[in-house]
Amino acid sequence: MTGFRPRIGGRARAHLPTTFLCDAWTRECGRFGDETAGLPEGTTALGRWPAELDTDAVVRLAEAVGESASWEAMAATPPVAQKLAERARPQPLDLEIARHLRHLQHVCHRPRLHLRVEEERLPVSRARRIPVRAVADLVSHPGDWEHRTLRSIQPSRVLARQIEDEWNLYENRVAVRLVDHLLAYLAKRLEELRKIKEILDASRDYSEQMQRTSYRRAARISELWTDTLESETETELTRTMDRLELAQRDLQALLGAPLYKEVPRRQAVALSLKPTNILVNDPHYRKVAALWRMWVKYGHKRQETQKQRAKRRNAEASCWDRFALHLVVRGLVGLGWSLQKLGVGRWRASRTGRLAVSVTQDDGGVVRLSTDRSLSLVPLCADLSGAEPDALHGLVEILDGNNAEVVLVHVGAPTAVADVDRAGGWTFRGKAVLFGCSPWGIDSEERMARLLRGWLVRAASPAYPVATEVRALEQLPRAWAWIRYQEPHLIALRPPTPADHAASAAWGSARAMELDAVARRAKAAKQAFAVAPREAVRAFQRFIDEAPAKLAGMDVCPVCGGEGMVEPRPGRRADGADATWWAMCTACGSEWGTRPCTGCGSRYHALAAQAGLDLSDAAENTPYREWPDRVLGRDVWAQPCRSGAQGEYRCPECGECSMQGCQRCPTS
Repeated sequence: MTGFRPRIGGRARAHLPTTFLCDAWTRECGRFGDETAGLPEGTTALGRWPAELDTDAVVRLAEAVGESASWEAMAATPPVAQKLAERARPQPLDLEIARHLRHLQHVCHRPRLHLRVEEERLPVSRARRIPVRAVADLVSHPGDWEHRTLRSIQPSRVLARQIEDEWNLYENRVAVRLVDHLLAYLAKRLEELRKIKEILDASRDYSEQMQRTSYRRAARISELWTDTLESETETELTRTMDRLELAQRDLQALLGAPLYKEVPRRQAVALSLKPTNILVNDPHYRKVAALWRMWVKYGHKRQETQKQRAKRRNAEASCWDRFALHLVVRGLVGLGWSLQKLGVGRWRASRTGRLAVSVTQDDGGVVRLSTDRSLSLVPLCADLSGAEPDALHGLVEILDGNNAEVVLVHVGAPTAVADVDRAGGWTFRGKAVLFGCSPWGIDSEERMARLLRGWLVRAASPAYPVATEVRALEQLPRAWAWIRYQEPHLIALRPPTPADHAASAAWGSARAMELDAVARRAKAAKQAFAVAPREAVRAFQRFIDEAPAKLAGMDVCPVCGGEGMVEPRPGRRADGADATWWAMCTACGSEWGTRPCTGCGSRYHALAAQAGLDLSDAAENTPYREWPDRVLGRDVWAQPCRSGAQGEYRCPECGECSMQGCQRCPTS
């Protein structure tokens, strides 16, 4: 009995569920998708194995990075389809088609024909050519006589010679089947070129639609595009597409040629051609044979056995797993995180002002980011664009957890799924989501960085404010804005400036010296003295030495890296549990900080990047499902309100919009 094991979590099962996600389960032979061979009857796979263009792209990307790629190699390689400039140029078979197509056209319109001569008894009215032995044959077949006279026989049927053209020659079958093969090759080749053209068009759109997208996002996309494509790629692509489209039209015209109509469609031809006299000596058929051999070498894909197919799909699934990890590494590095390799499939990600994050990839390809919370990115080598929306939503909803988010990294965008958050990869606490991407998508890295940034700012941000309990400490000077003391709670509200830290250290040293002197005098006089004030000052000194490191990064702009002015908002509670803060960059004008949720009461981080555009107008002119990815890209923490109202966000914990009554932001 074949055992099935889920890749996302859970126990092995003897039977698959009635409905399952493509590539979400493994069995003894490894990964499998939507194929029905060997699967129990009555099971239905949601999604299908990706198209050949998508799988070829991830395989070529994995080859470009290397078999045992380090994170440095991934960080240096754009996670997009490789060798686009090379693929945009004419390939060997493209050149051969252009060189020899006229010979194939000549053969289809003026083929070599053989005369087929057959003798058959026909009615006299249909007989045209009568052989010499027709008289003897008529005499021996009285059944063909109409009547006899005294002098002769009047026949009703007579032996006649039928002469017809023989179209179905071996050489003609080669030409006709070559038309079919070349049309299939050109369809695939043009699809690949159109994918490259989409990247070029998207990059052009980013530069032309500056009024509706952040100039920083456009600059990042343009930089990625520049690293991927050469300057002459667009010109070469246009020239190649024009030539191949012309060749495709010429080949399609041959479908109406006399030869194509006469040769039966089911007549197959072996890949290895027979060296017949016509294929060797005829000047046109000789070129057709040369074109056939070039198609076999560069355009033919051999039929796979079931074992070969399973092996290929396992390799493609492994490359898709590496592509998902590639996106994660590029996203982390782009957000300013550094990685340290700890072992096979294990890294430690760190950044100033953030908690360390453990990054792992298990044998099943699942990438996990962990602090006290967990984010699991499950690469599914599956195209979910055509999956039934309700069934897909139900399977994804099953993965919802309490303290762990699950992201299914797949091919294709499930635009029919009604839940825009799930379909767009917006993670809320415990909510499993879908993340559609592809090496052909120039913005896949940008959207992955956005997804990671939203999770990291929630899971890897140190607790705010920095607080400890200190008793018997004297009241601090009222002029100090970065630190607050309300016995027993000592709270640091923002990073201290050098002057703030120097003043605090001087105050602590002075009070420590005074208390030490008091202790020495009391000891000399053999009098009792209070120890608590001196211990409180020592605790204060330790606190002001440790607090700056824990608050580091609050005043660094997450958009441009400039210095920001932090405004603490202490709140009403003495322990600082309701304290928030807000900062503004003095260089670019972006704002960021923490806000309280009006729905669930939690505090969350929000970023209002200065994008150089009217967000309300941009939101109005951006498709519902593309907001705010197409406008702000990765420059978001919490999801901005879909109305584009400045300073309004959706709480990442409960999904409530801060603008109460908002009709465009549904409850998560």
